[in-house]
Amino acid sequence: MLEGTMAVEISTGKKIIYGMGYVGTQMFNGIQAAVTAWFWLNIMKLDNYTYSIIMLVFYNIWNALNDPIFGWISDRTRTKWGRRIPFIRIFTPIWMISTIFLFFPYLSVDQIGLAIWFTFFLLLFDTCYTMVAGCYNALMPELTTLTTERTKISMISQVFSIVGIAASFIFPLLFKNNLFMFFLFIIISSAISMIVLLIPSLLIRERGLYEEEESMGLGKALIESIKNRPFMAFVGWNFMQQFMSSIIVANVIFYATHVLQTSSLGAMLLFVALFITLLPGFFIWVNVSKKIGVKATVIYSALFIIVGLFLLFILGSDYIFSFIILAICGFGLAGPLIFSNVMIAECTDWDELRTNQRREAMYFGTNALFTKPAIGVAQAVIAITLATTGFIPDLIDPFGKIINIPQSTSAIWGIRMIMGLFPAIAMILGLIFLSIYPLNLEKTREMKEKLKQLH
Repeated sequence: MLEGTMAVEISTGKKIIYGMGYVGTQMFNGIQAAVTAWFWLNIMKLDNYTYSIIMLVFYNIWNALNDPIFGWISDRTRTKWGRRIPFIRIFTPIWMISTIFLFFPYLSVDQIGLAIWFTFFLLLFDTCYTMVAGCYNALMPELTTLTTERTKISMISQVFSIVGIAASFIFPLLFKNNLFMFFLFIIISSAISMIVLLIPSLLIRERGLYEEEESMGLGKALIESIKNRPFMAFVGWNFMQQFMSSIIVANVIFYATHVLQTSSLGAMLLFVALFITLLPGFFIWVNVSKKIGVKATVIYSALFIIVGLFLLFILGSDYIFSFIILAICGFGLAGPLIFSNVMIAECTDWDELRTNQRREAMYFGTNALFTKPAIGVAQAVIAITLATTGFIPDLIDPFGKIINIPQSTSAIWGIRMIMGLFPAIAMILGLIFLSIYPLNLEKTREMKEKLKQLH
């Protein structure tokens, strides 16, 4: 049986220790999300359509398959350290190495060599991301079943996430015209990410486990996850949200450089615009959720994002206006950032009432099976849009200085569509899925009461 009830309050110190690890996961992931397209298309000059094929085929297939498989393996793992901690400790150093070599700028090979190098280290990076971030995320639902406590843990984690996201977005923008400094940042940030992930793995102890009569096989575990109605509604929403965030983050460096034609400092301040409203957004949306529930709160926060993105597409050629609009988008983005993991945790609770098993990692893995391909789709949309609208890659002088090339009107509008139109449409589609997510405030309370009785 479980060691006591899971409906418990968590100490502030433990919440902070857990949240600290998100500096590492978000810095690793943020670097890959923010600069992969810019680095491989603009710096390494990998062919746009080769890049698209790698992202749509190799990356998406491996990205989708490895998450439920590794999640299932983690759920079935039994060690004296727990189900999640061993994988975090083993794969985090490999994650650091794969990140450094994914953005290694001193290659002198042909297009085939570039494609092989990019594909290998991209897939290795994603394998480590799956094992480390998947297991780390799965720790949170196991700490407590109380939605209020999970929300507090998620909010603290997101505050730490801001640090990782800010570093991974801001510093590449500051060094976008200096290749040596960019690569030095990759090395230093990867080492820091590894350290802040390993520390919580040494200080946090996993809770006791249910002694299940029989663990599910992979096929049955996947089918049972798909049969979870709240979960599949969340998956549809999360796919669109992942596409939105991925395509914007990867495009900001193009947008700042070629549409707004701003300096490295000006580009950095665009991310500051997002971050200055994220933190107050966290507190406001958390308080709103106490009154109307998680589902309604996420819907309202998404509306801020949609309005901001359409304005950015239509009117986003002025720097000051873009700064204000990104601040509005950041306020809206605070909602999905806080509550995505909370919603997965609630879907896991729903599953427990059906199966009498705790399968957190399987749910995080199955979520990724359906939603992480959105990242590859977003990267491919960027590459194809840039190619079809006539984008010209920048030049690099012998000293590593990057020289920006003036772009055509069609290329500028292509970047603006990537920045505003495409993600806005995705978010509207996401709201359709979110509208059928059944766990509103009342049903969530009923579910928690049943879980309390079960435990």
